[in-house]
Amino acid sequence: MQRALIVDDSKTAQLRLKKMMARYDLTVDVAFSAEEALGYLSYRMPAVIFMDHHMEGMDGFEALKIIKANPNTAMIPVIMYTAQKGDVYVGQARALGALDILSKEVIKPSNLERVLSSLKVYPKDSQRAVAVPVSATATAAAASLEPAPEDPSEPSEILSQPTPINSREQKQQEDPALSEVRTQVARLFELHIADVRQQISENSRQIVRRLTSEIEKAAEKEPTIGDVPLSVYTEELTGDKRRAGVISNSLLLLIIIGIGLLGYQLFDTRSQLEALNKNYQQVLDSNTQNQTLISNLSATLAEQIKSPQQGNVNAGVTAALSWALDANMQFPFNGQPLNEQTMLDISNLVYRLDSLGFEGIVELNIHFGNFCLKNTDSGDLVLADSITPAEKCIFSADSEQEYPVSNYLSIPYLNFQDNAVPVKEGLIDLNVLTVGTGQPRIPYPATPQGVTAGQWNEIAAKNNRVTVDFSLL
Repeated sequence: MQRALIVDDSKTAQLRLKKMMARYDLTVDVAFSAEEALGYLSYRMPAVIFMDHHMEGMDGFEALKIIKANPNTAMIPVIMYTAQKGDVYVGQARALGALDILSKEVIKPSNLERVLSSLKVYPKDSQRAVAVPVSATATAAAASLEPAPEDPSEPSEILSQPTPINSREQKQQEDPALSEVRTQVARLFELHIADVRQQISENSRQIVRRLTSEIEKAAEKEPTIGDVPLSVYTEELTGDKRRAGVISNSLLLLIIIGIGLLGYQLFDTRSQLEALNKNYQQVLDSNTQNQTLISNLSATLAEQIKSPQQGNVNAGVTAALSWALDANMQFPFNGQPLNEQTMLDISNLVYRLDSLGFEGIVELNIHFGNFCLKNTDSGDLVLADSITPAEKCIFSADSEQEYPVSNYLSIPYLNFQDNAVPVKEGLIDLNVLTVGTGQPRIPYPATPQGVTAGQWNEIAAKNNRVTVDFSLL
C-alpha cells in the first residue's frame, strides 16, 4: 500500500486532511514540523507529501528546497496546502518544485481527488484490476522455455546427434524475447523482495508506538466536535488561554510599575513643595525683620533730615542702615550679586526712603570674596574640594580677574531702575560700584598653612556681598 505524509504543526488540520484521505488506498503518516518530516524521509519514501507553509522553525518553502535538492527525495510529489493566496505565492511554490497548491481554508474532496488522480491514486471503490498477474505470465513464460518431454521409445542415439542448422538459427531468434521476459520477471521479484524488506524494517521500528496508539484509541472513545476530537480544541484553547494569561500578567505588571512611578513622582513633588514653602517662610521672616529694622532706622533718619542743625544725614545712622541691609545681601560664588532677592531688599529701602522725603544717592557696592580655587581640564576656575589644603589653591585675588560694573547689571536691577517711581522722577539716584576683594568684612587667616579649602571658602562666602551707602543731594 502506498503512503502519504502530512506535514503540519496544527493537529486539527492534520486530522481533517487525514479523514478526507481515508477513502483512498493510502497509509497516512503525519509529522508536526519540517525537521521531523526530513527525518522521516531518511528511512521512508512516501508516494506524496502534503506540506503546510507556515510552521514553527523551518517553514514549508525551506523544507521543499531541501527535499528537491536531495536526489533520493527529489522525485516525490509535494503538494503545498496553506491559507496563503495570490499568484505570487503560487508562482513561488511552483518555482521551488511544488506539484500543486491547495487552499487550506476551502479544501474540498473534489480538489483532493483531482490532485491524487494525477498521481494515479484513486478511491478504494473505483479501483480496477487491470494488470495481468505476474505469476501467471512468469509461469507461461517458464513453461514455454521448458523442452518437450522425451519419448522413451526413441533411441538414445538421437540425443547425441548434432542440432540442425535451421533449428539453431530458430533458437537464436527466440533468445531475445525470452531474455526480456526473464529480465522483467527478475526485476519484479527484486522490487517485491525489496519492498517486503523495507516494510518489515519499518514495522519493526514503529510496532510499539502503533500498538500503544491503537490500544489507547480502543480503550476510550474520545468525544468529537464534528470530525475533530474534543481534546484538540481543548489543547488549542488551553494554549490560547495561557498566552492570554501571559499578556494580562505583563499588562498588570506594567500598570503596577506605572502606579509606583506616579506615586514616587507625587511624593517627590510634595517634598519639593514643602521645601519651597519652608524657604518662602524663611524669606518672609527675613523680610519682616528687614522691614522692622528699616522702619526703626528710617524713623531716626527722618528726624535727622527734619533737624535744622545739619543738612547731611548722621553718619552713624547711615552706617547702621548699611550694616542692617548688608546682613542678608550675600551671593554665592560666580552668582549674580544683584539678584531678585537683593533687589527686593533695595526696593523696600528706596521706597521707604522716598516715603520719608529722602532725596539723594544710593550706592550699591559689590564686594567679592577671595575664594580658594582650582583649574579644570577646560581651564576654568572652580571652587577647590573642601579637603584640599589651602596652600595648594589658586586665590581669586591672585587671578588678575577684573570686575567691570557692566557685567553685574542684572535684569532685575535694570527693571527696577526703569520702573521705580523715585528713580524715574530723579528723587533717588542709584549707582553701582565694584569694590573687588580688597575690603573683606570678615578677615581671612594670616596664612593658608593648616587651613583647608572648605574653611577658607566659608569665610570668602561671607565676604561675597553687596553693601549700601547713600548720601543727600
